[in-house]
Amino acid sequence: MDLDLAQVRAFVRAADELHFGRAAAALYLTQQALSKRVRRLEETVGAPLFVRGRGPVELTGAGVRFLPHARELLVLAATAARSVRGEPLPLKVDVWGPVHRPLSLLGELVSAHPELLLELSMRRSLGSALDAVARGDLDVAWGRPHDLGRPWPAGLRRRLVCLEPIAVGVLAGHPLAGATVLGAAELREYGLWIPFEDRPPELTGLLRAYAAALDVPITGTALNLGVEHTIADLRRHPRRVTPLGAWWQLPEDVVRIPLRPTPYLPWSVIWRADNPHPLLPRLLKLLPGPGTVRFDPDRGWLPEPDRADLPRTVVRAS
Repeated sequence: MDLDLAQVRAFVRAADELHFGRAAAALYLTQQALSKRVRRLEETVGAPLFVRGRGPVELTGAGVRFLPHARELLVLAATAARSVRGEPLPLKVDVWGPVHRPLSLLGELVSAHPELLLELSMRRSLGSALDAVARGDLDVAWGRPHDLGRPWPAGLRRRLVCLEPIAVGVLAGHPLAGATVLGAAELREYGLWIPFEDRPPELTGLLRAYAAALDVPITGTALNLGVEHTIADLRRHPRRVTPLGAWWQLPEDVVRIPLRPTPYLPWSVIWRADNPHPLLPRLLKLLPGPGTVRFDPDRGWLPEPDRADLPRTVVRAS
C-alpha cells in the first residue's frame, strides 16, 4: 500500500480541526481539494475515515485507529527530510488561535531570537492540544488550564505567562457605542452574546463565570468559525454586545469598549516534563515569567482557580 503524504496531511489536519473548511484554509487548499485528498486516502486504505452528513464532522472507528499512525508517518517523513539537509527539528507549538496573545508574543521572540525554530498550529482548544502534547505530537501548547472538564494529564507542566484583557464590541450606532467603559448595570440591560455555547470549555467557562459574577444574562450560538464570522453575526444582529480581545484589530464599524471590572484571559504555556527537545529550555527561558504578570484586583476580574495561579506578589497594572 502506497500512502500519499499530502493526503495523509489533509486527513490529520481535518481530524485536528473537525472542520473541513478550517483545515483547508490552514493548508492553503480549497475545501474541494482537501475533500478530494481525503477521499483518495479512504480509497487507498479501504475504509471511510470521517462520518459525513449534516451534523458535525466526526472520525469513524477506522479514522480513530488510523490517526496516531498518520501522525507518526508525518513526523517520520519530516525527520527524514531534515536529516538529509542537516536541519534541526523545529519546536511544534500550538498557539490556540490567530488573534490571541501567544501568537504575537512568539512572533516577537522569533524576531529577536531567530535561532528559535517554531512550527505553529492552531487547534482552538486546549483539550485537544493537551492530548497532542502528552503523545509527543506537540512540544508546547498554550491555553487556560481550567474548566477543561477533565483531570490534568500526568507528566505535563504549565506556567502562567500573561493575561490578555477582554473588552466588548458593538456595532457603530449601537446605544452603548459612545460609552467609555461598561459595568454591570449596562451589561444587564443588553446582556452578553458569545459565538459559541460550550466549546472550547476553558473560554466559555471563563466568560460564563464573569457573567454570573456580574448577574448579567449571557447567550451563545453553537457555531464559531473565527473572528470574521463573529463580526458578520454582529452585523446581522446590531443590538448584540459580544466579548472581544482588548488588543485585537477590529474593522471600523465595530466599536471596542473596556469593561469594569476587566476580565482577563490567562495564557499558560504547557509542555511535557520529559520532552528532550533542545530548543524547549531556550523557549521557556525567553518567555516572561509569572512575576511579570500585571493584575490589579481592584479593577480586574479572574475566576478563583486562575487567581490561584497568580504569583503571591502581583505587579499591579499601571
